[in-house]
Amino acid sequence: MDNSDSLKVAFIGLGWWGDVLADAAVASGVAEVVGGYSRTAGTRAKFAEKFSCKNYDSLEALLADPDSEAVVIASANGVHKAHTLAAAEAGKHIHLEKPMSFSIADCKEMISVCETAGVKLGIGQNFRRWPMFRRAKKMIDAGDLGTVSLASVNFSGPLGLTAGEGSPRWDPVENPGGPLYSYTIHLADLMEGLFGEIDTIHAVCGKVGGPSKTDDAAGGVLHFKNGMVGILSGSYTAPFRFIGSIEGSKGALSFSSGGAPTFQKFEDGMADAEVLDIGYGFWNGRDLGNAEQFSDLRRSIREGGDPEVNGTNGLRALGVMQAMLKSHAEGRAVSMEEILAD
Repeated sequence: MDNSDSLKVAFIGLGWWGDVLADAAVASGVAEVVGGYSRTAGTRAKFAEKFSCKNYDSLEALLADPDSEAVVIASANGVHKAHTLAAAEAGKHIHLEKPMSFSIADCKEMISVCETAGVKLGIGQNFRRWPMFRRAKKMIDAGDLGTVSLASVNFSGPLGLTAGEGSPRWDPVENPGGPLYSYTIHLADLMEGLFGEIDTIHAVCGKVGGPSKTDDAAGGVLHFKNGMVGILSGSYTAPFRFIGSIEGSKGALSFSSGGAPTFQKFEDGMADAEVLDIGYGFWNGRDLGNAEQFSDLRRSIREGGDPEVNGTNGLRALGVMQAMLKSHAEGRAVSMEEILAD
């Protein structure tokens, strides 16, 4: 690609995930890392050296630089709103990491400000971009699975063991529900990307003795507008693990970390398993859609239209998490309509 037409991106928040995304921007072949800002001088210097880019000593300096047309916001969750509003008002297109915020009202304001400013807002919910789920979506749309009645996904990880004292990830106020805002929120967006909008949620959260003060596990039963049922679950005190299935009247897909997905085609009520070749397993040799996020943002800027995962998608994924927390607290099913009306 002509470098003059590459997407010029500056980074706000240079922690480990900001670094991963900068690597993905370079790997995309369509984006150029212009510079980065962190409150920590040493982190800024290390980032600037690695990517041969500018070292901004303030957020204001980054936003005032005409050399960037877009920003990646990978800062702490609690400042996502402030950084998004500032970037939009500076005329920068935005890739914002999940969760957008912890407030439905905040998300609505962020979407509105971006629309008024005429800037694109993409959200870092990358699960629907994974090759296994691109394949699943094609199979569902082609009718290979028949009528899907049930889908179940679990995504667990060790942050409830490893984040440490003082981390907001261990704080029940900053991070209620344990895995919800770190892991499960990805599953909510994935489910809606595959099956359409979720209608109601009934959920529970549990504490069984992990070192953090937040919950150790969460799970929920979803009812979709199309009538199907979904199950989301995750542990905050387990090794990284992903497992799930999609059940249809003609066949079922099964997938897990460490292995290729399988398709079981039903014939006379029986099932024969076929391994689907998607090129790699869950954790090895994968990009997990991060580079594609930059191609998608560039496309939306150059050609028009929204990013594939936009502000409304981010709002709804947050809404599912808040519905799960409300359901657990009140012991009842909670509708998305109720949550999104806030």
